[in-house]
Amino acid sequence: ADTQMLHPGRVSFSFIHKEQLNDSVCYVKAAFPVLGELLGRTAFKENSSNARRLQVVQRMYNRIDENVDPCIREEDDEERELSQQCLAEFSTSPYEMLVLVKRFFEELAVLLQRRETFARDCSRVYRARCPSPRRPTAAAPGVGTDAGGHVLSPALPPATQPSLSAASAPGPSGGP
Repeated sequence: ADTQMLHPGRVSFSFIHKEQLNDSVCYVKAAFPVLGELLGRTAFKENSSNARRLQVVQRMYNRIDENVDPCIREEDDEERELSQQCLAEFSTSPYEMLVLVKRFFEELAVLLQRRETFARDCSRVYRARCPSPRRPTAAAPGVGTDAGGHVLSPALPPATQPSLSAASAPGPSGGP
């Protein structure tokens, strides 16, 4: 994968830690829309074997997404907002990114074989397992907040944002 990427090296993206949620149905529901964005941004060299495989995976994703009676029901607004709090930043090799995609589809296949409906509301799981944005109780020196406790200062530069590598992420196989 690394030699066939249009932009080789490490790739950075947002995705869901399956292990963090510890609930397969909620993981698939939270990760499904994020996976669509990730597949849309991934590009391999034209006519490479991975470019052809990516097209197959994108078609498979689109068939699931565009089905008349979708197997993965869209989350309501509250559930979607809560699932977004479960996003983690990954910075991995292209190969490790593709392993995450493969694991997602393997998990989905198992759930579909069990005839899971994905109709369950996962809001409680997201609230319990995903950190909510912290609201400061008192403003630090030089940091302004509005009446609702929202920080008014500019965001931190990207260099200070945390990122996760596959090597440091939790998981039984050492990967995310």
